[in-house]
Amino acid sequence: MHYFRSLLLTTGLCVVGAGATAQTVTCGQDYVVQPGDYLSTIAQRAYGNTGNFNLIYSANVDAIGPNPGLINVGDRLFIPCVDGDLGQSAANASAIRNVQTTDRLPAPAEEKSIRVLTATGWAPFMDEDQEQGGLLTEIINLALENADGAPEYKIDFINDDGAHLNPLIVDHAYDISIGWSQPNCEIMDKLEDESQFRCNNLDFSDPMYEEVLGYYSLATDPVFTDHAELKGQRICRAEAFTLAPLEGVDLVEPAISIVRAPTAADCINFVLEDKADVALVAVDVADGRISELDARASVQMHEALTFVDVLHAVIAKTNPRNEEILATVNSGLGNIKESGVWFATVRRHMTAFRSLSQ
Repeated sequence: MHYFRSLLLTTGLCVVGAGATAQTVTCGQDYVVQPGDYLSTIAQRAYGNTGNFNLIYSANVDAIGPNPGLINVGDRLFIPCVDGDLGQSAANASAIRNVQTTDRLPAPAEEKSIRVLTATGWAPFMDEDQEQGGLLTEIINLALENADGAPEYKIDFINDDGAHLNPLIVDHAYDISIGWSQPNCEIMDKLEDESQFRCNNLDFSDPMYEEVLGYYSLATDPVFTDHAELKGQRICRAEAFTLAPLEGVDLVEPAISIVRAPTAADCINFVLEDKADVALVAVDVADGRISELDARASVQMHEALTFVDVLHAVIAKTNPRNEEILATVNSGLGNIKESGVWFATVRRHMTAFRSLSQ
């Protein structure tokens, strides 16, 4: 885990904690978790905002485990710095094309190049207006560029998200689509149709990115510390987003009501407008919208319920090159993580995204 140090280590104090009893948090060094700490409160003292706790989590995921809401007193966490030169992307931007529509797509190619789907409107992860098409688009680009065997590949923006898995992936018009959660396929009887479809039809790559999800509600609500306390609530998820994170903690209809918003960030608006009681949103996305609306005093994140949703690339189980392509993608992901390129890319995208929302 501490290969991150050679990449990030700089000296200097990030931000001193506001309280007299708060322990100083210095970037580029280890911090020992104190009673009452959450990753967000550590990030507030380190960087001046809570949202950057995802950077601390990404740098310490092996030590913290799958739930960033559960850290232990005495844990030693490395605090990466976010100032200084963030570097430039080494990804091959010419591999990305803007297709825009699924009309008149070419038939599955006979060529051996790997055809990858990405989309837009989900900053900072996938978005045409972001550098290199967003974080996940750049990660798959870098992974394939650094994969064993130097494969040929193309990355296409197709902004009809609903068509990505079916028909484009299952009919083999494309090989890979990125940014998908893997349901718990051991509880098939509790899964919605979309989650069952993924279990039955798709294979998943090694993790591309561990996305931290948070539950958000009005600041006047009680603090939720157990998922069972959310029963009876109207919970907002973006259109086309999986309900697998809710299914995994037994939050399914009719125990809850699902409210769909056009985008993940819009779920924050829905809470403020009383169209939903709770928003389940990636922390990075939520923090950007809350800053945009100047709503920090109006919205709270329920720290104890934060958890990691692992995002993958997916391929159809029936794809005749399934094993070959998955092995190639996984080799590239492993190579860029081992070299430090993966974390440098995450750091650059997240720092740029944060700067837009401050």
